[in-house]
Amino acid sequence: MRPMMLEQIQAKLFYTEDLIVREFDLYGREAIVVYIETLVDPDKLEKSLFKQWFEAQLDHDHHLALGELITSAVVFPCTNPDDAVKELLDGKALVYSEDAWYSLSAEQSNVRSIQEPQNEGSIIGERTGFIEQLNININLIRNRASSPHLKVRYLTLGKYSSHKVAVLWQDGSADPDIVDMVTKRLKGLNTGMEVHPGRLQKELLKEEKKTLFPQVFGTERIDTATNLIMQGRIAVLCEQSSTCLIVPVSFYTFLRTIDSMLMEDRGALVLQTLRGIGLMLSLYICSLYIAVVSFHHEVLPSQMAISIKGSLENVPYSPIVEAVLMIIIFQLIAEATIRLPSQIAQMVGVAGGIIISEALVKIGFVSNVYIVIVALSVIGSFLIPTYQMRILTLILQLLFVFAAWIVGFYGITLLTAAFMVHFFSLEPFGVPYYSPIRNHSK
Repeated sequence: MRPMMLEQIQAKLFYTEDLIVREFDLYGREAIVVYIETLVDPDKLEKSLFKQWFEAQLDHDHHLALGELITSAVVFPCTNPDDAVKELLDGKALVYSEDAWYSLSAEQSNVRSIQEPQNEGSIIGERTGFIEQLNININLIRNRASSPHLKVRYLTLGKYSSHKVAVLWQDGSADPDIVDMVTKRLKGLNTGMEVHPGRLQKELLKEEKKTLFPQVFGTERIDTATNLIMQGRIAVLCEQSSTCLIVPVSFYTFLRTIDSMLMEDRGALVLQTLRGIGLMLSLYICSLYIAVVSFHHEVLPSQMAISIKGSLENVPYSPIVEAVLMIIIFQLIAEATIRLPSQIAQMVGVAGGIIISEALVKIGFVSNVYIVIVALSVIGSFLIPTYQMRILTLILQLLFVFAAWIVGFYGITLLTAAFMVHFFSLEPFGVPYYSPIRNHSK
């Protein structure tokens, strides 16, 4: 007669066909092995249970209890169907005998090799990045940090399924109140959907002030995450994801790379200055062009003003139309080069940028001057190291272009002032957004 708990397990898993139930005789006693074949490694299951069992039979040793037959390093008793289902979904196998259920480790190991993240290249940093295994990611951080003060707190999130999430921080450097705040917000996630960094980020920011500025930093680099943790930041990692979330962060965090963190001060200052110039170009150069050609011709030397006006004579549309059109076209090319394989991306970037721009100028759709302007803007945006900040600069760039089209320099100035007021009012997780990264470690 089958045990009642087996029926409950099958019901909770909706009688899925990859749930394997194998009955066998254990020295005259009924025994059952239950596992999900798509999650279990058969070799591990054989070594953990059946190999020992067959050897005991050959030796005619019929007095071994079930617990003595299991050679797995991790064995837990299961007393209710919910725990049993959770163990099965984690890739473990269940063994039943003498009215007792045990779970043993037999999960598949589908681990990819540790490589440098393709979207976060570095010149002097490590060539290692996170992978989709939580324990390995924590191991990599611990090996790099080598600190006894590094603490890990595990959370189990999800409404219908359990997803493991880890919160890491440096005790003595991170603010304990912020650690408790992060933990409390993550525990509030009650979703039936898959738990991934994007969903965790939304949960972390649910109680924060709504803004266009990114307030959670994401990275796949081990050295970047470890460096920020040692400076008092808090890291959030989840199973089946290679992205590490960092809070709290400031605006300057999104403009730094591991190269500037590891370089000496003068070299880092040069890199940060170049990124600052790139940020200003991506934000303002297109809107300044619109303001000049629409309202403020007098700020340019007369010969340059005549040359720009001459390039606009054959353009049948208002400058705002060509501005928005070219920004969108260049962003489409940029997105295509990011998503495509590297060999094809180079060809698309060169062919798209040159051929499309030249064709638009020849047919009189845009001016040749503005092609240079928007190219400088795109180059400036690529100096920004984080994808989140590049999206922000694109949104602000379009807003500044429309403001310049309406009232020229006055629109740019007023919109800048409004964003600066909003910028200085942000305090994600109680930390001013405009503050630099400060090292609280002793």
